[in-house]
Amino acid sequence: MMRITNGMMTSNTKNNININKLNEDRLNTQIATGQVISRPSEDPVVAIRALRLNTNLSQLTQYYKKNIPDAEAWLNVTETALKQTNQIFTNIKGNLTTGASDDNTPNDRQKILESLKGLRAELYSSGNADYAERTVFTGYRTGESLTFLATDTDLNSEYMIHETFDAKALETFNYITSDLDDETEVTQNEINRIRLSYDNIMSSGTPTNITLADGSTIPVTMKSISGETQATIDSIYTGAPDNGAYLIPETGELILGKTAAANYANAATAGQATFEYTKNQWNSGDLRPEHYFACTQKTGTPLKTTYFNYDLMDDGTGKMVPDPTKPNFKNQNMEIEISFNQKITINTHANEVYTHDIGRDIDDLLRVTQDVVDAEEKVTAAEKKLAAASDADKATVQKELDAANKEFSLKKARMQKMFSEGLDRFDAYADRNNVAIANIGSMQSRLSITKERVADQLQSFKELADKNINAELTESSIDFSNAKLALEAAQLAAGKISQQTLLNYL
Repeated sequence: MMRITNGMMTSNTKNNININKLNEDRLNTQIATGQVISRPSEDPVVAIRALRLNTNLSQLTQYYKKNIPDAEAWLNVTETALKQTNQIFTNIKGNLTTGASDDNTPNDRQKILESLKGLRAELYSSGNADYAERTVFTGYRTGESLTFLATDTDLNSEYMIHETFDAKALETFNYITSDLDDETEVTQNEINRIRLSYDNIMSSGTPTNITLADGSTIPVTMKSISGETQATIDSIYTGAPDNGAYLIPETGELILGKTAAANYANAATAGQATFEYTKNQWNSGDLRPEHYFACTQKTGTPLKTTYFNYDLMDDGTGKMVPDPTKPNFKNQNMEIEISFNQKITINTHANEVYTHDIGRDIDDLLRVTQDVVDAEEKVTAAEKKLAAASDADKATVQKELDAANKEFSLKKARMQKMFSEGLDRFDAYADRNNVAIANIGSMQSRLSITKERVADQLQSFKELADKNINAELTESSIDFSNAKLALEAAQLAAGKISQQTLLNYL
């Protein structure tokens, strides 16, 4: 048999008492901190699970408290802007309905004219809506407004704009020529035109041609109407070369000859035609071209790069530039991650709602309305002239009055027709705007569902994390009392054992 000495008993007793003290200290720490472990070595499985659960909690908190509210705010700002735009469309349609009537007085037409001018000025202002100083309709360029502002320092910046057109861009437009000396010379002409997105094009660097989808071209000649007589202006609008086109820089119109228009229509069915032009005079409210077109800013401070909007190619020096064979503008989706591996696109693209043709349509309506106002003034002036004319001059003045009345009648009929057609156009613009609002509602609904799910996940992970790391205080308290009794018992037994020695036994 193995001999047990007093030293061995004393050593074992000390170890046992120390173990009891360690157990009591562990349970005391659990009660004090409320956690099962205080260091990973106590239970590696609990520690690893706690790290994973805490990571998930951090991600869910980011989604629920930051990403989702950010997306909600962005969508709310966008929706408000679109609803404001919808109201502008409603007001425009109200003016068109009134303008299409045959019962309008000169005063009524003047009111319509002023109202349309005001609505034109407000048209794109809603597109500058921003959230936390980030413009919501401009893709990745959240630091730039959609339109030029009156405070901008680059209103004289020169842009080379690469614009593309489809078959719908070619339209027939009624142009009325007049000669007050002969009623028979007041005629209505059908011209073929393409409206550029901008007016007041630069006269220098005159474009040379329109490039069609099949590679063929239509030669273009710059024809300014600034300071010209009405007869010269009429000849420009009605005298485009048969196989070519005139560009009127002041109005931004391409007037195509008959054969050129036919060639364009045939080629446009196969793809888009392209035309490049420069512009360097901008007004407050003009849409910035970099948000819509492949373009190059040639002057201004600072120069803006637009490369990331387009298909790129290496220019041979390692620099990435727009590929001239693929110059189409590319929309940029703003995405926010709202849950694990789930993203939502929050932005509405400017070219889905705030398109150039809306403003250009209003410009046309303003122009034809002003033409009617001017024609009516001619009639009034001719009537006064006739009343004051001598018998010898009355026949001549009567011809002038007849010509003025015919011009007024034709221009009034054209205006009413364009106002009626404008109702359909602006109904389409309003419908497109409503589709954008509906898409916002769809994203808001999706976001709401995700928010509820993330909230449930957040609560579930909190419970799992608490259950994993938190101590059961009642159970820990009972264990602590038992450990305390065990320590006291061990200390009592050790005291009795240490009193007995081998000498007592002998």
